[in-house]
Amino acid sequence: MVKKNKVSPGDPLVLGTHETAKGLNFAVRIPDDLPASLVLVAEDGIGAAQVIDLPVLWRCGEVASVTLSGRHSSPIAYYYVIDGVRTIDPCARRIVGDVCYTDPERFNWGDDMSPEIPFSDMIIYKLHVRGFTKGKGSGVLSKGTFRGLMQKIPYLKELGINAVELMPVYEWDEELKVRVRKRKDEEDLPKKNYWGYSEKNCYFAPKQLFSSKEDSVTELKMMIKALHAAGIEVILEMYFPGDADRQTALTALHFWKTVYRVDGFHVIGAGVPKEALAADPLLARTKLFFDWIDTWRVYQGKSPKIRHIAICNGYYQSEARRFLKGDAGLSEAFRMTQKANPATHAIVHYAANVDGFTLADAVSYNARHNEANGENGMDGTSDNNSWNCGVEGRTRKKPVLELREKQIKNALAYVLLSQGVPLIYAGDEFGNTQGGNNNAYASDNDIGWVSWRLAKRNKSISDFAKKLISFRMEHGILHTEQELRGSDYRGYGLPDISWHDTKAWYTDQSAESRSYAVMYNGAYAKKSDGSTDDIIYVCYNAHWECHTFALPQLPSDMRWTTLFTTDEAGFEEAREGFMRWAKADALRDIEVRLARTLAGLEAHRELVLAEEAERAEKAEKDTEKTEKAEKPAERQKNRRTYDFEALRKKYIADAEKAASRIEEAFETTDFPKNQKYISVPPRSVTVLIGEKYKAGEI
Repeated sequence: MVKKNKVSPGDPLVLGTHETAKGLNFAVRIPDDLPASLVLVAEDGIGAAQVIDLPVLWRCGEVASVTLSGRHSSPIAYYYVIDGVRTIDPCARRIVGDVCYTDPERFNWGDDMSPEIPFSDMIIYKLHVRGFTKGKGSGVLSKGTFRGLMQKIPYLKELGINAVELMPVYEWDEELKVRVRKRKDEEDLPKKNYWGYSEKNCYFAPKQLFSSKEDSVTELKMMIKALHAAGIEVILEMYFPGDADRQTALTALHFWKTVYRVDGFHVIGAGVPKEALAADPLLARTKLFFDWIDTWRVYQGKSPKIRHIAICNGYYQSEARRFLKGDAGLSEAFRMTQKANPATHAIVHYAANVDGFTLADAVSYNARHNEANGENGMDGTSDNNSWNCGVEGRTRKKPVLELREKQIKNALAYVLLSQGVPLIYAGDEFGNTQGGNNNAYASDNDIGWVSWRLAKRNKSISDFAKKLISFRMEHGILHTEQELRGSDYRGYGLPDISWHDTKAWYTDQSAESRSYAVMYNGAYAKKSDGSTDDIIYVCYNAHWECHTFALPQLPSDMRWTTLFTTDEAGFEEAREGFMRWAKADALRDIEVRLARTLAGLEAHRELVLAEEAERAEKAEKDTEKTEKAEKPAERQKNRRTYDFEALRKKYIADAEKAASRIEEAFETTDFPKNQKYISVPPRSVTVLIGEKYKAGEI
């Protein structure tokens, strides 16, 4: 049983509990001078070991505080009684049920260090701690917990992830009441808040539901330490509703930064003091993500010495999905969105996120299917910019499934080949689905959990995602620290970034445009091994027809090589499908085909003569046996013969006509002569690289 503690007025400056020179300090907000007391729970968890009154005289403003003298090496269980109602401490360090616990902070961080990954090198993976490993096939022992996430670190490393964004991991009120209309009647249905964006939150206590044991504090710290050891940063989502006060937000972020050593925060909600957080000195080297912030007000128009602010760009998702499904006239806007990387802040790009369709559902459903939410399917956004590829929802039609897989790969390519910071929503790398539910806020079940069974079925998608991430990280020109200018300001012979289409150095800005190509000059960046980067050319064809892209001329010692395309069926064609529009080359090609044809005819002639000789010999033998045998003159008449001189003239005439048509095409389409082109399959992304070669190589 807990011994009686000597008490005295405490320190009201820090809410919750913390160690001081005098002892263990408790501070809580009590509005309207209501009667209140602190209750220390007995060691057996039953009954009160000590009840401490919190008189008005011990309060400063609305904050009551008390200090328990001496050192306390073990956690103390407690709760408050305010105006006769049992209440948990909203600033408690650990909460189990309706009992709060102090945290002696004995955790050994050892040599833990933040990876401190620059924005330009980040690959963010957003997940819900419970939903990430709770589903079948996750392959972990402690499903749905911090420990379960630890067991998935090898998977994250193999994928190429170096930062995780965790949806709320603090305690929140899980009870929800949803108003459902049934004809003229209304009723309140109890629902469970699965995501964690709640109006009532305990920002300082890790979610006990996410712990495999009772000590959620230690388990979360172990998880963060393990992620850091693997070179993975930890970004926490913090939701502050409109009635949250500025002090709570500041204190909460200070707490998680200093006590749990997290690397950054994605701060959302109407109660976020954005400018105050951005200007806070304690958070000056901590990554801060906002849905929007006026960086001019933060920096007064000056570029920051340390760029630690990022904007999560929901606009990119909208533009990417519209371009993906083939909406016209988006090429210009989308390519500028892909290039965006301002000096004042980073921009996070994603094609899917928690609020909306998963990537697989965005290519499988035209409309939301939220019936399981109990709100008659009326909740969630109706602005999904999705396309079901011809069939709504599940299907066994192979062409539809192949198109959906290609569209998922296209979307991943959009995100991972853009400047800025790419973000992947958990499971999108292997086609995770929520069955068309675009608002799984209350789905603590198979709908909201990641389905790892799809990882094996859709291995080709995850393999492609790994390849893309590896390719991005290898080539610094794809993720520069400074925004690319679109000019050759260092005199390397080519601009750092340029755009192309059916003609080199030209883009179609018409309302019907559905494609474009971008070229990166690697001379303006380094590879991962420190060497000068390559010239990279990416063709984006969102049209449902094949599109031909012009390839800019390379230096004399370089040639274009196709690396990969999202259309696997057309990969060999894309790799070998270079075309050269020039009269001389066209005539040479026709001459080669003509020579091959005539050679084939000569061989065929020899074969025919041999066959005829055999037939003649056989006929002579038959003549000896029967008087009805065919005469030699008649046999010669029936033989098939070729006038090779006439054939030669015919093929030459055909060649001249073809050359004339090519010449006419040049005159009418204004194609640059000797310009090289590549044909890109419908709805696909193709990546080429400019490689150096030695003279004489094929």
